[in-house]
Amino acid sequence: MNWIVGFAEQSFIEKFLSGFDWQMELVYLFRILLAGIMGFVIGVERSHRQKEAGMGTHFTVGLASALFTTISIQLGEFGDGARVAAQVVTGIGFLGAGIIFFRRENLHGLTTAAIIWATSAIGMACGAGMYIVSLCGTAFIVLMQLILHTTPFKRHGQRLLLIRFYHSDELQKTLQLYFGITQFHRYKVQRSADGRMQVEAVIRPNQNYHAEKINNFIENNEAMISIERLEDL
Repeated sequence: MNWIVGFAEQSFIEKFLSGFDWQMELVYLFRILLAGIMGFVIGVERSHRQKEAGMGTHFTVGLASALFTTISIQLGEFGDGARVAAQVVTGIGFLGAGIIFFRRENLHGLTTAAIIWATSAIGMACGAGMYIVSLCGTAFIVLMQLILHTTPFKRHGQRLLLIRFYHSDELQKTLQLYFGITQFHRYKVQRSADGRMQVEAVIRPNQNYHAEKINNFIENNEAMISIERLEDL
């Protein structure tokens, strides 16, 4: 009796395995892995700039997009498999929206959200077997980010600083002279725990915004609490 059951199990396994197209499965696996690697490369650039989404996120987005695309290709034999791939775009849209946020008069995460969207497109292209297109797309994104962060393209005039200090008319004049500003774009006054008037303001500096100079400025002015850069590069 046992040998009959064993024979039946063996026969089922052989039939199960014989239904696989191993060559195609390996091709799909290669596409998925390659898409993940390309997403990882894009994520390295984002992580280097300490952005909201890094290597792990971009790797997963690229890999998952390729995986859904291969599933879509397979389901296409039985019906409208393109619907699976179409939903990837919608899903990535929600993911990107979660990265974008507005804080203290400055928009953050927009570029990273767009790059995640592009990474998904690259993963889908790779999953569809468009290797040259996906590889070139990866290269274009990384290269463009490197170019845009070189000195000629940096938005020096668009930088915003969030400054915190204890209220003083003299210090306000010093800040205006030091940073070359004419006005505070946001000005909030509140009483600190020790009873002093604490000011939180946003300024757009025209000069003296290098980290070392700012550090020296804080050390030389005891009423200064902190200075935080707000721009999203």
